[in-house]
Amino acid sequence: MARQNKPLQTLKVAFLGGRGSGKTTLLASYLGHMASSRWQKEHQYYLGTPDSADSKRLNALYQGLCEGFFPEATIKRASAYRFHMHVQDCAGVPLEIQWLDYPGEWWEREPADAKERKQRDECLKRMVTSQVCFLVIDGAELNKHGEKYLRAHLAHMTNEIANLLRQTAGRKKRNQQLRDMVWVMALSKADLLENNLTAADFADFVNRYAGDQLDTLRQRLGEAGCPSFGMNYLLFSSVLGSGQKIIDINKYIGLDLIAPLALRTILEKELQQIEKSAVLKRIFAGSADRGALQAIFSVLRQFLAKWPDRSSRELADLLFAKAETWLNGQATDLQKEMDSQQQQGHSLQAAEAILKLALSKPENRKYFYVPLLRVSP
Repeated sequence: MARQNKPLQTLKVAFLGGRGSGKTTLLASYLGHMASSRWQKEHQYYLGTPDSADSKRLNALYQGLCEGFFPEATIKRASAYRFHMHVQDCAGVPLEIQWLDYPGEWWEREPADAKERKQRDECLKRMVTSQVCFLVIDGAELNKHGEKYLRAHLAHMTNEIANLLRQTAGRKKRNQQLRDMVWVMALSKADLLENNLTAADFADFVNRYAGDQLDTLRQRLGEAGCPSFGMNYLLFSSVLGSGQKIIDINKYIGLDLIAPLALRTILEKELQQIEKSAVLKRIFAGSADRGALQAIFSVLRQFLAKWPDRSSRELADLLFAKAETWLNGQATDLQKEMDSQQQQGHSLQAAEAILKLALSKPENRKYFYVPLLRVSP
């Protein structure tokens, strides 16, 4: 029984953002929805947490959402959770998601005392071991203040991340872990923005109005060997709300894209660095040969990314999307693959098909964007 409960694959993610940006609400909504029988019926998998204390706290937060109350912001302590993925009709745990919620308050002030400073330092140690880091941009603040908020937020994050790099300077092992990290810029509270807004639109807005800030932040990360920041974008909304009022808890955006997008970005960085990652290649490529083709496509995309206008880039992206459809398989083929693996009781393979399926759905394409240029040469 213990062996069946041991995860076959682990995904470590961290969420960074200011206080009130929606990280804790996302956490509660994520587990609350994905642990439900409704989610299992629709997606053929569900999430659970192996830790009783975590289950109690997160389910209490989710019930608060159901009653119309947003959770209080995480203060003075980092929250680390483990989620286990369970595939319908399959035994075992194919995937464990380790989720770090970094307190927004620590981006806004220095620790009050030695105890709190030690807690923050411990949190930073856990953060730099994450595989994917989501930098959360507050959609409500962006909607209200526009580029002024975005530029100020990125400038502040640049300063704080530079501080992090200085704290880890001289610690070779930890810096190596930071070099393995992939970054995603995530826009929260997407329900408050225009209905036709896409992740590609968000990417264009960021690069148009805060491109210099982004370049500075990339430079700081590049000093740690992680120049891929800002090359991946996500829109998400944990609930449908208006101000401080929850209108519909079942209206959400992008929840099922977090793990698939994280795994995809990890894979693409591995391919760009010409490194082998058998499990991830199997998830999104299907074979070593297809993984090699993905690497060739990646080089071509770096060349095409230099095209000056967006329409040209979008045309190229469309062509590559069609090629990737052939590589990754149509949604119907993925569904058949998932069904077949479930029938045979192969939990990891079924989980892989499920994650591919989420990214291949046409209705999800507008909520994530991976530009042509993934990692600077």
